[in-house]
Amino acid sequence: MMNFSVDEVQFAIDRLGEGAPMNELVDFIIAAQVAGGSGRDTGDPTSGHDGNNEEITTEALFGTMDKTLRLLEMGFSEHEISSAIEKFGSDIPIWELADSIFANQIAESGVGKDEDLSTYNSMHCSHTENEGNSLGSSMEERVKRRSSESPIRETGASSSNVVPPIKDMSFETNLKGKKPKHEYVDDSTDFFCPSRPEAKGVEPKINSYQMPLPKRELHQFAEPLDRLETPQLSKPNPCRSLCQMVARPPYFFYGNVVDVSQDSWTKISQFLYGIEPEFVNTQFFSALSRKEGYIHNLPTDNRFHILPRSPMTIEDALPHTKKWWPSWDTRKQLSCISSEIEGIPEQCERLGKMLLDSQGMVSVEQQRHILHHCKTLNLVWVGQYKLRTIEPDQLERILGYPLHHTQLAECGLMERLGTLKRCFQTDTLGYHLSVLKRIFPHGLTMLSLYSGIGGAEVAFYRLGVRLKGVVSVEESMVNRKVLKKWWHNSGQTGELVQIENIQRLTSAKIESLIKQFGGFDLVICQNPCTSGSSKVAADGINFSGLDFPQFYEFVRVLQRVRNTMGRNR
Repeated sequence: MMNFSVDEVQFAIDRLGEGAPMNELVDFIIAAQVAGGSGRDTGDPTSGHDGNNEEITTEALFGTMDKTLRLLEMGFSEHEISSAIEKFGSDIPIWELADSIFANQIAESGVGKDEDLSTYNSMHCSHTENEGNSLGSSMEERVKRRSSESPIRETGASSSNVVPPIKDMSFETNLKGKKPKHEYVDDSTDFFCPSRPEAKGVEPKINSYQMPLPKRELHQFAEPLDRLETPQLSKPNPCRSLCQMVARPPYFFYGNVVDVSQDSWTKISQFLYGIEPEFVNTQFFSALSRKEGYIHNLPTDNRFHILPRSPMTIEDALPHTKKWWPSWDTRKQLSCISSEIEGIPEQCERLGKMLLDSQGMVSVEQQRHILHHCKTLNLVWVGQYKLRTIEPDQLERILGYPLHHTQLAECGLMERLGTLKRCFQTDTLGYHLSVLKRIFPHGLTMLSLYSGIGGAEVAFYRLGVRLKGVVSVEESMVNRKVLKKWWHNSGQTGELVQIENIQRLTSAKIESLIKQFGGFDLVICQNPCTSGSSKVAADGINFSGLDFPQFYEFVRVLQRVRNTMGRNR
């Protein structure tokens, strides 16, 4: 039924071995077909080509096949991959190939802004035409209802400066990529859409509707959070707008603590079912004011706060410094976390001399100058007219980590500040993950990608959720040591498996881990930033974007986990 030639099958067996699983053999053959037929006139690499001068080398062939396999696992079709390779060549990075396919899908699916809602007749979650029409109708009702409602009042945990709604976003069938041929028989757990017409040999009918990607109605509080035991939040349940196939376990959670563009959020959302991001400010959970964004399929009802809470103000975190703070320094929370240390002592000495020379009676302009450096460099008052950068131990407390969490013999001040700069604030994260305590009262298993210093693990521990098993993927050796040290110091009884590179999570490895742990209840991903998770960089490096190649790897792994667990149900 797969129509593979004897030569192709033999070629795959020779390369992978006779004991290789059927799905890996099929993936390998498909990759070889795409690599060998990508517009280079090379012929079939498995069928004894006549050896003309244009034949690609074995090394080039396998390089192309490796990229093809990874793109197939991301959900792109054979035609899309081969077209991209033919157009751009196989030498460009895999993330550029994925970007080009993604851009082409958006271009092909776009429709006019004024197109009527009635054209949106089939949703990516439909299994039959009737189901598609009913889902399309429900979408029309939700859109009309949203348009008739008054604008969202952004108070409490929401911010007036959050990323604006994404305009004119085309809701196609969420990356209509096919899966390898051997998975057509049962594709009910496909990552991008639960059921495909392609699987049944029917040409897909795609009707797109240009609509904005709405913001979640962020938390609205009648009074400050720190005065409430259980705040009454006005919020939607994102899973209600998702089809059953998307909302069901295994759950996933993508968290971003760096400032990324609206276009980046659009792309991230398209790769994660088109779920709208949920934005929150950590100032309502801690003494740090920072905007974070999450995309997930978790329920949102019955969230609760971690107790005891982390300090809510700088004064709470550093009570011994209160007497030294001048009245004109009205900061209550940190506005950022800086990992810069070069020249800071000299800067503090210069500012201190300015204060000392004027006996603290500085002009308004000088006050603004001093406050600017205090905010951007995380300077705190440690004596009369004396400033110093905040210590890592103090930041750990503000971020909700145990004392000396990042303290290692080989980890210097800049390294500690750098890791803390890019980690989760555990009270904020814990609030969003708290719904899982009720769902998994006896504990859960988690696949943690780009784990950092273990923000998700610490958050679950503080929530009182037992970690029965954790597979942590993290490139940084320092971060892996930090997590392992905490795992033992906190008395965890579950199993911790640490993997240093996400590319080691092959299909076979993922299936092996699923068998070992009985599946994963949650797949969580901390934002992979442009500087690379294995490096600690000074503030001069641009953190405004994401490492999209790493993000695509997360998409690949998440898809494989959900597909594999779906087949095993």
